[in-house]
Amino acid sequence: MGINTSAVKVFLIDNDRQPFTGDLLTLGKQDVFVTPEVMKRTFDQYDREVAVDQNVPVFSQKPGFVEGRFITDEYLFSALGFDRTESMDASDYESADHVLDLNQVETPPEYCDRWDTIFDGGTVEHIFNVPNALANLGRMVKVGGRIVHIAPSSNHIDHGFYMFSPTLFWDYYKANGYDVNVCQVFRYHASDPYDGKWAVSDYIPGGLTRVSMGGLDDGMYGVILIATKKEGSTYTKVPQQGLYSTIKWKGNEPDQDIPGLKKNFKGSGLGLSVLYRL
Repeated sequence: MGINTSAVKVFLIDNDRQPFTGDLLTLGKQDVFVTPEVMKRTFDQYDREVAVDQNVPVFSQKPGFVEGRFITDEYLFSALGFDRTESMDASDYESADHVLDLNQVETPPEYCDRWDTIFDGGTVEHIFNVPNALANLGRMVKVGGRIVHIAPSSNHIDHGFYMFSPTLFWDYYKANGYDVNVCQVFRYHASDPYDGKWAVSDYIPGGLTRVSMGGLDDGMYGVILIATKKEGSTYTKVPQQGLYSTIKWKGNEPDQDIPGLKKNFKGSGLGLSVLYRL
């Protein structure tokens, strides 16, 4: 798991829509591949000052990170506006604040409705029982709080149990009554996974149908999903895949492409328009 400058920008962009505050839970301990200098330049792009609690450690002491002068996750998330950052993992191997196996059916009561934001920066694909994991996240986030996924899609073979299509997250959160604030697909290259820039496109159900069977290039793809829990949001409803739901939508046949991305993604064939490059 790791956060590069493109992932930082995901938070900065959504912060402009709705500022981040309160308590954050990260799934797993997050490594940050960003120096203070790069962080300041990145924040400057969004007219955001780096204001951090003085008690928060700046530099990671993890082997291999000291030499790179990489910052801690606490430093980053404090600058983004969170009051407190905690972590959760299935073991205490990396000294997570909370140890919980998200495969389990029930969420301990002390974890329910507890966090303002939950960040999955590369964990859910390693959890075998994805429905249980998503249900646990839904119980743990507060009403009005956000769940942020940055998850692997195509060309991450054997990285985890799964490579996710955006339709899984879109359909699950829509079926369970969340506000889906952001659903996007991004592409990057394997030669530069931490420093490389992402090309990001909005996702619309049915927009990827023409490339769903062998239509991508050698790039690596991922999904960005940000959903807000509402009063009445649930976590156990089983969704129908959006591909088939779109057949019922007037004027949006499931094989319809949204023009623009093919040339921008250098022949990937995706049917979406590149919004920006992070």
